[in-house]
Amino acid sequence: MKALILIFLSILLVSANLSAQDRIDKLSDKIDKLTEQVAETNKQILETNKLVAELAKQQAITATKLDGFEKSVEKRFDILFYVIIGGISALFVAIFGLVALILWDRRATLKPFETKTNDLQKEVNLLKEKELKHLEKEMKMELYIRQISQIDNRFAPFNP
Repeated sequence: MKALILIFLSILLVSANLSAQDRIDKLSDKIDKLTEQVAETNKQILETNKLVAELAKQQAITATKLDGFEKSVEKRFDILFYVIIGGISALFVAIFGLVALILWDRRATLKPFETKTNDLQKEVNLLKEKELKHLEKEMKMELYIRQISQIDNRFAPFNP
């Protein structure tokens, strides 16, 4: 019986030894797999770091290009602003010049008529003065004729 117990115990120990060995083998396989996964993860981390560095370079290049583009657009807007202001100023100058030309032309055109009108007005005034003088003389003549008609009957029809 001792022998049976010893055999039994040896079987148990062998089986326990085998199962421990199986567990060790399984753990060793798992460790190998984990080591491979860690190595793969490290490779992916390195690749990711390279991509991040490349993206940082691209971002710096893009930022530089955007700054250049922004300055270019700003310069174009400045030029466009000055062109628009210049165009508006030229339009105002042209309108002002046209109004000045119209006023000058009107004045130059009306100047001869104005002088002629002034001359005619002076003539009319002279004629009015002469007419007044003639009226005064006529009234004096009428007065003289009336006085004479009272003395001489030949002029009687002029007597009222």
